[in-house]
Amino acid sequence: MIVALRAALAGALLTVVLVACSVVPSPVRAAQGSPDTPAAATTAAPASTRPGPRAPDGPLPTVRVAPYVDLTTPPLPDLGAVAAASGQRDVVLGFVLAGQGCTPTWGGTTPMTDPAVAASVAGLKARGGTVTVSSGGAVGDYLETRCPDAASLAQAYGAALDAAGTDHLDVDIETDKGRDVSMARVADALQLLQDRRGARITLTVQVESADAGMTDDARELVEAVSERGVATRINLMVMNFEQRGSWAESMLDAADLSLAALQRMWPGSEPADVAQRVGLTLMIGRNDTEATTTLADAGAVVDGARARGYGYIGAWSLLRDNGGCPGTATEADDCSGIAQEPWAFTRALQRFA
Repeated sequence: MIVALRAALAGALLTVVLVACSVVPSPVRAAQGSPDTPAAATTAAPASTRPGPRAPDGPLPTVRVAPYVDLTTPPLPDLGAVAAASGQRDVVLGFVLAGQGCTPTWGGTTPMTDPAVAASVAGLKARGGTVTVSSGGAVGDYLETRCPDAASLAQAYGAALDAAGTDHLDVDIETDKGRDVSMARVADALQLLQDRRGARITLTVQVESADAGMTDDARELVEAVSERGVATRINLMVMNFEQRGSWAESMLDAADLSLAALQRMWPGSEPADVAQRVGLTLMIGRNDTEATTTLADAGAVVDGARARGYGYIGAWSLLRDNGGCPGTATEADDCSGIAQEPWAFTRALQRFA
């Protein structure tokens, strides 16, 4: 009788356990979700645990190597033929400047829809190339000062992008020429441009020195754009400043300090993500200052940028990449100023891709 009682109690206990298990959700099923569980709730990535502001999310440029092409100095290049000769199919077209009032033009004079420019761009695209439109530069009247407000500036940017058939805008603001640019107006315009059409934006900014990194105006622009939630690539002009040690080391030191400033600005982002948003644009051959970028310098910068996890390499400029004026004492628009083979710098930069 005692044996029978024990058996009955064991059976009852087993029944209770089985019933309990049937009403407790399986941890496996819970992890996979149920018909009442939204899919997003089961696949969401964990939030960043790094404190502080993060670099804005949004559409970012994807091109890895793209030297500038100057469309404002005659003769107009045949971009398709240049791509065939150099192997370089991705380029940055400069520069969009103000024509009459706030009207965007090539170089301040040529209409954005000029048939010759359009044909040249079409020739590049026929070879699988892409273009970025650059507003600003070293000379001329900026849209950023001529357009009276953010809305008109955003409209001018959009018209330039439409004319070139691209969604990638490069804003190259250079204040060392004494320009007074409203960083707030530019930032507001870029917010409108990205919100309305998903434009990809690069901020090309000046470097003060190998000891200081970005200029104060550059930092102000990046901060203003970031505060408005605009995702951007930060392209550092590692050119035209005082050399300290080797020129390659000077360029990389300036970039390192600039990267450190960006990481302090966005402490909530992973350092690698911030580095991926950084680009370097060097000036091949003779710079406007005493510095001269050799092929060895360019190779060292490419290797250093890759090692640091940077996202982009550019150069001023593709049409200077030849040895047509070796030993020149000043910078020339159509040659590097040093002895070299045609497209030697371009091929050095292409190793970054």
